[in-house]
Amino acid sequence: MSRTTPVEHINYWRHPSLSGIELSQAEFTHFSFDKHVHLDYHLGVVTQGAQQFINKGSHYQLGQHGLSTLNPDETHDGQSRDAEGYRVKVMSIPVDFMNAISQEMGQATHFFNAPIVDDPALYQYFIQLHNLLTQGQCTELEAESHLLNFMQLLLTRHPAGILKLGQDQGLSSQQLKLIKQKIHDEPWQNTQLEGLANEVNLSKFQFLRQFKQATGMTPHAYLKRVRLELAKKSLTHGTLVVDVAQQLGFFDQSHLNKAFKQAFLLSPVQFQRRML
Repeated sequence: MSRTTPVEHINYWRHPSLSGIELSQAEFTHFSFDKHVHLDYHLGVVTQGAQQFINKGSHYQLGQHGLSTLNPDETHDGQSRDAEGYRVKVMSIPVDFMNAISQEMGQATHFFNAPIVDDPALYQYFIQLHNLLTQGQCTELEAESHLLNFMQLLLTRHPAGILKLGQDQGLSSQQLKLIKQKIHDEPWQNTQLEGLANEVNLSKFQFLRQFKQATGMTPHAYLKRVRLELAKKSLTHGTLVVDVAQQLGFFDQSHLNKAFKQAFLLSPVQFQRRML
């Protein structure tokens, strides 16, 4: 029997013993992710159908048996490859957590060379781990043991690469770092294009073009996404929605609600109820 209505559904979880780690499971048919970034590492698998996305200008397809390995602050989008849609399981790993594991293993700060690794064994292990953590029927010892074992296997089989910025990036790596740091440090500010351009001694037009060339996003889209990612973290810690909106520079709670739902398919209140 053919599906008559599109399915767009997402659920979020947080295991009580794994602070900062966010789990989600979704089914999408027509929903499409605009270009965006994350503050954390995002690992994910597709369990039905396939997802296609663009990462740093290259096209990829994530099907069954592949593991998505997206670095923080890496611009990408996402949509279903086929009309039937796809199902996906995702785990968000905080940077501090990843760095701690890397250091324990004697590795440098981790950077995945590619947004997908073809590793059927890790694919199956990730599904088992995700199910274990979202079903909420495991002890703290069991949860931490399986997570750390999975991360050790992942970082051993796919060790850290070297971050290489293209020569035609427009902004230098130092300039880009400066601008991004300013946005991350002061997300609540009513940031002006001219102010950002002045930071790197460029005209507004030059800065806009070069920032988009370097990141794949406009400064406004980048700032908006950083605010939304930070909103998720604040909501996870129980901050009231109205306070989150005020603290992160949204016009009001309604403005946050609209942007949040557009990005994550849930309202801030719905997300918070799932995470607390």
